[in-house]
Amino acid sequence: MRHRLVILAALIAVTVFFAAPREEARADGPPTISSFSPTSSPSTGGTFLTIYGSGFVPGSTTYVTVGGSLATGVTVVNAYQLTAVTPAGVTGSTNTQVVVINPDGQTATTTGFSFTGGQTTNTGSVSVASINPSSGATGQLVTITGYGFDQNTNVFFGGVAAPSVVWMSANWLMTYAPAGISGSVQVQVVSSQGASGLSPTNFTSTASSGTSTGTHSITSVSPTSISAGATFLIYGSGFLNGATVSVGGYPATSVTFSSSGLLTATAPAGPSGLATVAVTNPGGTIATYNGLTYGSTTTTGGQPSVTSVSPSTGSSAGGTVVSINGSGFVAPVNVTFGGVPATSVNVVSNFLITATTPPNPVGTVSVLVSGGAGSVGGLTSGFTYELAWPRVTSISPSTGALIGGTTLTLTGTGFAPGATVTVGGQPAATVSAVSPTQIIVTTPPGPAGNATVLVTNPGGAISGLASGFAYSANPQPQVPVVTGASVTSVSPSSGPSSGNTAISISGTGFMPGATVTVGGVSIGSTVVSSTLITATTPAVTGTGSVTVTVMNPGASPVSLLNAFTYGTSTTSTGGGGSPGPGGASNPVPAAGGLFVFGGGTNAQLVAASGCNASTAVFWATDSKGAWIGYIPSVPVAVVNAAWLALFASGIPAGTAIYARC
Repeated sequence: MRHRLVILAALIAVTVFFAAPREEARADGPPTISSFSPTSSPSTGGTFLTIYGSGFVPGSTTYVTVGGSLATGVTVVNAYQLTAVTPAGVTGSTNTQVVVINPDGQTATTTGFSFTGGQTTNTGSVSVASINPSSGATGQLVTITGYGFDQNTNVFFGGVAAPSVVWMSANWLMTYAPAGISGSVQVQVVSSQGASGLSPTNFTSTASSGTSTGTHSITSVSPTSISAGATFLIYGSGFLNGATVSVGGYPATSVTFSSSGLLTATAPAGPSGLATVAVTNPGGTIATYNGLTYGSTTTTGGQPSVTSVSPSTGSSAGGTVVSINGSGFVAPVNVTFGGVPATSVNVVSNFLITATTPPNPVGTVSVLVSGGAGSVGGLTSGFTYELAWPRVTSISPSTGALIGGTTLTLTGTGFAPGATVTVGGQPAATVSAVSPTQIIVTTPPGPAGNATVLVTNPGGAISGLASGFAYSANPQPQVPVVTGASVTSVSPSSGPSSGNTAISISGTGFMPGATVTVGGVSIGSTVVSSTLITATTPAVTGTGSVTVTVMNPGASPVSLLNAFTYGTSTTSTGGGGSPGPGGASNPVPAAGGLFVFGGGTNAQLVAASGCNASTAVFWATDSKGAWIGYIPSVPVAVVNAAWLALFASGIPAGTAIYARC
């Protein structure tokens, strides 16, 4: 779970010492470095580094850089010793510089540090150097630095066990603030051997506090976002056996008294949004809490309901295998994260779906499950994308022209949407495609010799190769990039010569930025996923079968011969429905499918589709290719709000719509 190094990358990106206010504390002279330990770190960083010398300024904001990148968790122990946590570096870098920068700008520099591909080891007692952040609500992601951490280490907040601990290295842990803590508490790390260490600073819980009319109170609930039928925990004090629970004024069921500080209950049906939890003791006193959210989207009739997604966080590069828990899951289903279709979707049972997350920008997204009948259920904040940690493993070709213009294929892992690339310190001329394992770029001009190639994900996580590419006066011949793409089918496979037929192009290896030609005519298209592209056919003169071609950025084209046949008919091969405003001639078949809307309001869209408004679901793509949905039968909520934002002034003529009747 290396991608969980998001906190490290965020700290590096935010901390720019040249722009930061300087501390007033000063040393009598410039700092010096006499030695440091250890002398190497894995390229992922996270090693607890101790630097010895003189002239350090206790109580000040001192900066440390290793290989030009800012270290985190810098603590000035005294004038002769400081500690820090190493940043990530380029694998294979040796004799790297270590720099200490005092608050007055005076520096000390030494060399001899190395970045390796190995892992740090733990050889003794446990010590906690820092926790970050030092405050937060229940579920807050907390990073812990120090040494002596092993893979079975436990973390306690004021004696309350953290719900999950992610071991990154012997010097680096990530965990979550547990429910049931309040105020300022000390964090304790306990190894599998029983060794323990306490945090130098306390963690302060900012969980919403409840109100009480008696002797009991609610401090937190877990999880904080649920749907009807989900079991949740209520933490507090003074609960009595026989207490009742309500959510949003509706009585909860299956209330179980565990202790005076813990109740469990099953959530009743209720409207989406923020809801108040109330616990009423047998004597009539009431305590309330305002931090629970109903997060599911519902439709009429039987439909899927999502109660949780586990794990609830993952890399922005995608590829996280998750379990989606809930009810009403009947194959086949579609699963989307932030509107982007998931892959490897498998309905294990009526209560469980497994899926692999698609790439998405950093942040929290909705997770939606749509059933075969068009019903949709989900969680508004079901999954959080964290900063992906990139890793470059190879570059092809290995040489390029001095004037630039060489197309490079960068292969590796963890590449996130919006990643940028530099070659020899200069931005790549173009970054035309980004997938989790491959980036295609065009080189800028550069001087002869090796050029370091670096990939920076949004948020600041950096990786690269120091000697994977070289500028040359006699570069190796450029060959077309092969991405393994293929076109397997086009649906529908025929349409009128007047064009305007919405088609789905199926295949493999489609990448963002891929272009499409139909019969040699370049057309606009949307890359929905690596296996699906949607487009609208151009008008042609005459009839007959034509080739459909897809070309990924920087790659050789792939084609399917005779994939689409133009005829003289001007009617759709689909089923019922009537043309919409503006003369849409492709009403959706009765079972659902793609059609082109002639423009107008949502009501006119429903009429043009021929679908029943009580069961229909419509999808379109925004400017980034993400799916946006509309359900006529439900109020403005998760799906409909996004649709109305996309089509604030009505739906333009010629919009390709996917409908499920």
